[in-house]
Amino acid sequence: MAKKTSINIKPCNVRSSGPHNRRTAEYLANIRKEKIYVRTDLMAKNEEWVAPELGETTLEERNRQIAAMVKEKTGRAMQTKDREKVNKKTGKVTIVRGSTPIKEGVVVIKEDTTMKQLQHFCEMCKERWGITPLQIFIHRDEGHYVNPGEVATWKPNLHAHIVWDWMNHDTGKSCKLNGKDMGDMQTLLAECLEMERGTSKEITGKKHLERTDYIIAKQKQEAERAKAEKDAAKAERDVALREADKAKTEQEKLKVGNEEKERRSAELDSEIADKEERVRKADRENTDNIKSGIANLLGKGKYAAIEKENARLKAENERIRKAFPGAVNNKVEERTRALATEKQEIEAERDRALAQNRSLGMERDKAVRQLQEQKTGEQHRISMAVIRATEEKDKTIRLLQGALKSSRDILNLLADILYKASEIFRRAVDAIIHFGTEQHKSIFAPSEAADIKSVMQEYGETTDQQKAVGTWLCGYAEHRRPFDEIKHRHTLNEVGDVAEGKYDWKIERGQDNGIKM
Repeated sequence: MAKKTSINIKPCNVRSSGPHNRRTAEYLANIRKEKIYVRTDLMAKNEEWVAPELGETTLEERNRQIAAMVKEKTGRAMQTKDREKVNKKTGKVTIVRGSTPIKEGVVVIKEDTTMKQLQHFCEMCKERWGITPLQIFIHRDEGHYVNPGEVATWKPNLHAHIVWDWMNHDTGKSCKLNGKDMGDMQTLLAECLEMERGTSKEITGKKHLERTDYIIAKQKQEAERAKAEKDAAKAERDVALREADKAKTEQEKLKVGNEEKERRSAELDSEIADKEERVRKADRENTDNIKSGIANLLGKGKYAAIEKENARLKAENERIRKAFPGAVNNKVEERTRALATEKQEIEAERDRALAQNRSLGMERDKAVRQLQEQKTGEQHRISMAVIRATEEKDKTIRLLQGALKSSRDILNLLADILYKASEIFRRAVDAIIHFGTEQHKSIFAPSEAADIKSVMQEYGETTDQQKAVGTWLCGYAEHRRPFDEIKHRHTLNEVGDVAEGKYDWKIERGQDNGIKM
C-alpha cells in the first residue's frame, strides 16, 4: 500500500521556525521530549535548501522587508491584525484576517523522498499561485519509540518544512488561495512526490492535529495496543502451558505403564518358548539313549537273546514313549495355558490403559473447548461492560459539558458587567485580546501586565487562584475575539507567567526593556 502524503500550512513563527528547522544547540538543549523527540544520531540524514534570494537574511528581517515593500506599493502599512468590516447596506459584520506574509507548510514524506522532488513541487506552486519558496528542510530524525528504550520499536516521523513568502511583490498584496486551490495543491504534492494523496478532511470529518499532538496520540495508541496484545498473548500462553503440562504428565504415566506391560508380555513369551524347547530336547535325548543301549548288546552267537532283549527294549521304549512324553506334554500344556491366560490378562490391561488414554484425551479436548467457550463468553461480557461503561462515560461527559457551558455563560455574563463597569478590567481584557490576535506579539507590555496582575490580585489571593482568574480572563477575551490554536496556548502561558510573578520586575520598573511590541 502506497504511503499517503499531505501538507498543512499555517502562519510561520519567524522567531522559532529557524532554531527548530536547523536544530540549533540552544533548541536541542531546551527541547521538550514529550512533545518532539529528536535522535541526534540521525540528524546527519537531514537536508536543507535556502533560496538564493534569501541568502543569509533571517525570516524576521525578511518580514520587515515585506512590510516595507507593502508600504511602498500600497501606501498603507501592512495589516497584520484581524479587523471588523461592516457592510453599510446590510449592517453585516465580517472579520477580515490580518496579513501573514510568511507561511510554513509541514509535508508528510517517505524514506526516499528527495530534495529535488520538493523543489519541483515548490516551482510548480510558484508558477501556479505566485507563492515563493524561501526554505526547505527535510527532517528524518524525529519520531517516537513504541516501547521506550527498545530501538527496534522506533517509528520515524518523516516530514519536510517548506517556508514561503506569501506576498505578490508586484502589487504589495498577499496571494489568495481558496479551498479548491488548497485541494489542488494536495493533489499536486502527491504527484510530485510519487505518493498517494491523503483523504480530504471534508470527507473524513477529522480535525487536523498539530504535528506534536499527533505524535503523542499515536504513541499512546500504539503503546496501549502493544500492551493489550502482550497481555492477551501471555494469558493464552499460560493457559496453553498449563494444559500441555497436564496432558504431558498423563501421557508419560500411560507410556510408562504400557512399556512395563509390553516388557512383561515379552518375558512370558520368551519363557514359554524356552520350556517348549527343553521338552523337545529331552524327547530327542531319550530316543538316542535307547538306541545306544541296543548297539552295546550286539555280539555273535547271541542273536536270539539279542532279539528277545530287543523286543523287550522296544516294549519298554514304547511304554516310556507313551508315558513320559505324555506327562511332560500335559505339564507343558498346563503351564502354557497359564502363561497364555496371564498374557491375555496383560493385553487386556494394556487395552484398558489405551482406552483410558483415549478417554483422557477426549476429556482434555472437552476441557479445552469449554475453556474456549468460557473465554469467548467472558470476552463478550467484557465487551458489553465496556460498551455500558462508555455510554455512562459519554452521558457523564455530556452532563459535565452542559454544566461547564452554564458556568461559562454565567462567568461571561459577570465579565460583561465588569468589562462595562471597571476600567482596569476592560484594559486587562483588551490587552489579552491584543496579544492573542497580534501574530508577532510575543510578550505583554509592562502596563498591560500591570493591569492583568491588578485584576488577578483583586479576585484571587493565592498564586493558584490568580492563575484561575487569568484563565477566566483568557476565556472571556477569546469569547469576544477568537484566537487561533497556537496563539490560544501562547496567551494562556503568558498570562500564567504574569500570575507567577515573572512580569513583576517589569511592572516595577515600568518599562519594556527595549523589546519591540
